[in-house]
Amino acid sequence: MRTRIQHIDIFTESGWIRGGSLLIEDTRIAGIFPAGAPDGEKAADQVIDARGHFAIPGFIDTHVHGGGGHDINDGTVESILRTRDFYQQHGVTAIAPSWLALPLADIRRGLESLREARRLNRPGQAEILPAHLEGPFLNPQYNGSQPKDQIVPIDDDNIRIYEEYRDLIARTTIAPEYGRNSDYFPQIAALGIQISMGHSCATIQQAREGMLKGATSVTHLYNAMSQTHKEGPYRIGGLVEAGLTFDDLYAEVICDGYHLPDELLRIAWKCKGADKLLIVSDACLCAGMPSGSVVRTAGVTFYVEDGISMNEAHTSFASSTSPIDRMVRHLIFDTKLPLDDVLRMSSATPAKLLGIYDRKGSIAVGKDADINLVDARFNVIRTFCKGSDSRSSRE
Repeated sequence: MRTRIQHIDIFTESGWIRGGSLLIEDTRIAGIFPAGAPDGEKAADQVIDARGHFAIPGFIDTHVHGGGGHDINDGTVESILRTRDFYQQHGVTAIAPSWLALPLADIRRGLESLREARRLNRPGQAEILPAHLEGPFLNPQYNGSQPKDQIVPIDDDNIRIYEEYRDLIARTTIAPEYGRNSDYFPQIAALGIQISMGHSCATIQQAREGMLKGATSVTHLYNAMSQTHKEGPYRIGGLVEAGLTFDDLYAEVICDGYHLPDELLRIAWKCKGADKLLIVSDACLCAGMPSGSVVRTAGVTFYVEDGISMNEAHTSFASSTSPIDRMVRHLIFDTKLPLDDVLRMSSATPAKLLGIYDRKGSIAVGKDADINLVDARFNVIRTFCKGSDSRSSRE
């Protein structure tokens, strides 16, 4: 199957091609042509005139707990597939299912469901990636809206979940200072699992030690983590400062307009740059649900109010309710970050963090044809997942 998308502005690894054309063959990008190039007129089974629209890479969400009323924490194949379908409608072409702090037996059941769900990956559907475990190895002092009674330190027994499911866990969030957690970082990193520091009261020195032992990122920068405090006359940095200033660390940001004010988002962008800052939804099953909804996940009650979900005490946000496409629009039109940087933060940077940039994260010849067609306000019009239009895949 050969598809040509013509008369379109294309965001590529080297910048914009105005009024060009894209050639897709089966699941891959076969050609990118400037306006008027003869090769851009090659015969195709399907020709799409996308005049007035833009072609951008499909969004990659490395941290999502559910959506559309479907809860990854249920641990079922159905919940994973329905969550995938919900976010594909918002331009997400690859998704990492994320589990909260749950009993390890429940997480194991969920990972077995993930194994089955990944066997069902097909062109035309967002790719289900290996998981992100956001727990249970956190710090209960910074649990956020996670179930505090399920948070435990790593020990010689429970670390085996990483060994048993190394093929199904891409990334894990751990508080380095809790118990002996950071002592296990080299062992986890050696399995090829990315370590992110979060839900943590680490000092900047403890964060540095965690990085030197294998941590590569911080989870939802500014949220549920330590920052500068005073000890006598001295100011001691925390995980926020580590995330902002350690150049080797990637940093997630939740850009829904609720979790962080625009000033903090701009600081993060200025400190990290688009190559180390990535957009994540951190969305839960409440995404897409109406205000007034009340749900329960991982033993915790969430309330949906005015575009955000809250915990029962209304003292903390409970994940977000915003898919990445909304966050992209917020960063472009409200936060006023550079367009090209925002697009990298939603695709290339998460792909690089996960080690899949060789096949995803940008529009380039030979890569998976994961492409969004968007209008001038960056609303998603059509989504191609590995070359197949999601519109036709639902027919």
